[in-house]
Amino acid sequence: MKNYFNYCISITLLSLLLILMVQPANGSALQASVFTAQSAAIGYLFVNTPENITDIIQSIFILLLSVGIFGIAFSFISLGSKRIRRHNDYLESLVKDRTKTLEEKHNQLKLQNEDYREAIALIQEQKEEIETAQHDVLQKNKDLTEAFEEILSQNELLDYERAKLEQAKRIIQSQNTKLLGIARSLDQQVQDRTKELSHSNNLLLEKNKELDEFIYKSAHDLRGPIARFKGLSQLIQMEYDQKSDISAHLEHLNHSANHMDNMLKRLSNVYEISARPITPQKIKIDLILDTVFDRLKGEENLDAVTVDVNNTVNHPIQIDPSLLHLILKNLIGNAVRFHDPLKLKRWVKVNIEIVDKNMVINVKDNGIGIKKEQKENIFDLFYVGSELPKGPGLGLYICKIITKKLNGNITLNYSDIEKETEFKASIPIKA
Repeated sequence: MKNYFNYCISITLLSLLLILMVQPANGSALQASVFTAQSAAIGYLFVNTPENITDIIQSIFILLLSVGIFGIAFSFISLGSKRIRRHNDYLESLVKDRTKTLEEKHNQLKLQNEDYREAIALIQEQKEEIETAQHDVLQKNKDLTEAFEEILSQNELLDYERAKLEQAKRIIQSQNTKLLGIARSLDQQVQDRTKELSHSNNLLLEKNKELDEFIYKSAHDLRGPIARFKGLSQLIQMEYDQKSDISAHLEHLNHSANHMDNMLKRLSNVYEISARPITPQKIKIDLILDTVFDRLKGEENLDAVTVDVNNTVNHPIQIDPSLLHLILKNLIGNAVRFHDPLKLKRWVKVNIEIVDKNMVINVKDNGIGIKKEQKENIFDLFYVGSELPKGPGLGLYICKIITKKLNGNITLNYSDIEKETEFKASIPIKA
């Protein structure tokens, strides 16, 4: 046991000695301690007795081996320590640099903090201004909201009023449309009435002109029979005073009276034709022709001419029979009255037909004819186209006013070569 303890002590001391030899410590106190330890270790080695020398040698060998191992390990440790110191120095320099950088950053941050404080102070001021402005805005928003609500209320009222106005506008437009229609109708009525009045005025002027002409010519033509009456009366008075035969004069007086009576009847017919209204009725033309020839037998010499009638209108027509009677009587009567006694064949051709809703009457004869200069005046009042005193000159005038009253017309066609006279009357009829 003792040997083992000594062996351990020896190893420990030698190891310590070798360590101190390889790497001396820094500082005088440490060197003194090491030197003391070295002395103790050497002394211990040499204090032991020679009988233990073998054990000592063995211990030294083991110790040397251990020292070699520990030396190598310590060398590695020493190298690691240097590296650690160098790394520490690097870290210290790095820390210093970082510290300097951090200080600069810190100074910058302090400056920035001051700027931030100023900015914060400015922001605070602006915040207060903004809050004040915000308060004002809120107040204005409130006012605007109230105003908006009032505007909405006004808009609702305006919408209601607008709806009423639209309704009133529609009513007014409807009334305007009706009034426009009435105005147009009235305007058309006024125009139609104006045309009617203008037409009536023209007719009245024409009637007045005809009346003036009628009165003038009537007075002029009636003077002839009256003058004959006066002359015959004076002649009869003279013959009567002388106890002469007055029968011939009385015959002349009677003839003049008949002539004047006939003229007055025709003048009365002219007035009646102009004044009385048209009274149309359904009648066949053959019946009217029969009454015409019955009247002509007592007034004209029908045996002196050949009268040929061609009536193609076999159905009843709507017309005033008395007016149609006068037209046929005067046209046929004139053709018979003014026949040419020098001709062997004396004829009158009457043709009646319907053409385009018009009744067309053609009366053609080969009588004494009409002179060229007489054509324009042949339908005038009291105009006689022949030099023979065979009538008062009212027949064709009556035909003209009747056809005009029936909205028709009458024309004269005369052939100078064939010496034929043709009167054509066209009268519109209703179906």
